[in-house]
Amino acid sequence: MNLAAYLALCAGLFGIFSMTFGALEWAATGKPPRALAATTTRVRRFRERRRPQPEPMPAALLGLELRRLGAEVRRIDASDLPAKAMRLRACTAAYDYVLLECCRSLEVPVPGERTPLTQDQRFSAESSLVSAGFSW
Repeated sequence: MNLAAYLALCAGLFGIFSMTFGALEWAATGKPPRALAATTTRVRRFRERRRPQPEPMPAALLGLELRRLGAEVRRIDASDLPAKAMRLRACTAAYDYVLLECCRSLEVPVPGERTPLTQDQRFSAESSLVSAGFSW
């Protein structure tokens, strides 16, 4: 094997290794390689424009979901199940998400944009909904 063929083989193997490493890093972190960042951003925006907007859920269904999740939070809090803290955190996050959706659908001021809400933000959202005439 001559030197030119050896160097070409090494360069090819290095390229394959770096592309594989970049693909694995992209899969693990969700951050595309720098060379593909602009392209992936354009593709994501194109797909988001083509995706139909979801229809808002009726307030009555949101109220039923809030009631169900509130009962679930109380049930988990009173239980002695394994991984109680994780279950309680997940159920509380779901309750907060539905609570914020309910605030948005009734055009009530939203205390926070992200879940989980603090206890003060949750109380503020619940009292705003009650003062707007919504019950669950």
